[in-house]
Amino acid sequence: MLDQMDDFLSNGSQFVDYRTKELGQQLGKTNADDVLNFILGKNKGVQKEITRQTAGMFGKNSYRMAAKSPMFQNIARVVPGLTAAVTALDVADVIAGDDSFGNKVMDAGSMALGGGAGLLLGGPMGAMVGASGAKALSDSAQAIFGGGKSAEERRIEEALLALRGGLI
Repeated sequence: MLDQMDDFLSNGSQFVDYRTKELGQQLGKTNADDVLNFILGKNKGVQKEITRQTAGMFGKNSYRMAAKSPMFQNIARVVPGLTAAVTALDVADVIAGDDSFGNKVMDAGSMALGGGAGLLLGGPMGAMVGASGAKALSDSAQAIFGGGKSAEERRIEEALLALRGGLI
């Protein structure tokens, strides 16, 4: 059993090494036009991959239909820019939000982990989706366990408690 676990872990590390080298080579060849074309949805490879992954969930016939559909192709063009915008808003929320320092650290750490995992599994789109998804999970955990309240929300709650308790 330990041999199987060792094989599994070594295969995983080989995959991460391979993807890291591959991504490093791609990043070295990337210029501003490539990034702009990616965000504006002009990269045909990204559009095909979005179509394949999205329509592929519903079977082969839906993939063929979506690949030929101009409407679906237009939707696939919007996805990279929309994903970049959501990720940028998440980063802005971490930087400029009125959350506590601990919440910001938790959000930033979860975005880094999610973005790193997404980058290894799905390239730039995966990184953006991973970072935004991880921040959403972090925010949800903070809301459920009570750490996601801003300073203003805490002051309002204290004032309401004081009113109910007859202190004011």
